Amino acid sequence: MMRFREALVCILVLLVLIPTSTGHGTESDDEAASIHDVKTFDVQCALTNDTCIASSTTHLIEYFSADWCEPCDLVSAELNALNRTDVAVLQHHPSPLDLHFLSDSKFRFETTYGFWGVPDLVLNGEGLLTGPSQSQELGLVLDNFSREWSGFTSISLNNGTLSWASDDGDEVHVWITENGEHEINNQDQINVVHHHMAIGSENQTLDISSFINENTTNIVVTLESPGRFELRSASTLSSQGYSLIDGESDQNSLEITKQGREYDMAIAVFGLSMAAFIPALIMYVRIVRNEPVLNDESE
Repeated sequence: MMRFREALVCILVLLVLIPTSTGHGTESDDEAASIHDVKTFDVQCALTNDTCIASSTTHLIEYFSADWCEPCDLVSAELNALNRTDVAVLQHHPSPLDLHFLSDSKFRFETTYGFWGVPDLVLNGEGLLTGPSQSQELGLVLDNFSREWSGFTSISLNNGTLSWASDDGDEVHVWITENGEHEINNQDQINVVHHHMAIGSENQTLDISSFINENTTNIVVTLESPGRFELRSASTLSSQGYSLIDGESDQNSLEITKQGREYDMAIAVFGLSMAAFIPALIMYVRIVRNEPVLNDESE
């Protein structure tokens, strides 16, 4: 009987010590987002209202930057020195304090990719380089993320109206870029996203004529599945020189801090509960051990 009670006490202790789920960090069953296809259009052709046939590109680089971000200057220099014709670059400015801020870039930054700081380089919707230290490897690692794009069976631009047919993907995204002057060092920033449109692929047409002008530098069309992208690091280096995004994005840091405090509170409550429970448990064990053992011989 005594051994049975001791075993029961051990079971109770194990049940108390086994951590329970808090509901945070549960895995989602949703399928990860993906870029299926990427096409570009010649701007000069688009301005003439002729029928323009899309060109293919091997790589799509999405660069998230901010004018107040000093480390971003180093990444911009790496991009400018890339000197490759098989790359399309979209430069996003998700900071509300930037002159070239675009709310759609902020959504892409926070919701699509789940970022909280700059600079970031996204390679073909799969690879990630963070900070100026990792960006130094851009030329070396880019070919590791080569993609065989597919999805658009036909796509053209005629008199400002985009037309397409596709057999994969759920959304068509149109990114229109312009060059923009840096607010601090006055240098020219290439291919800054100024306009973005997204529409269901089943619509097959979209009028973008009002967004194309003599300042347009690139027209990039992507076919995507919506949701949160799952990126993998493209570098073995540490991500030094990473700056927290400002403005409304600070709310994310506050939420993270708040969650951390909630965890700390839960740990404190658990510790106090254990402190109150253990003396009672010890007393119970002592009582059990001091009880006379009844067996058949004593009877």
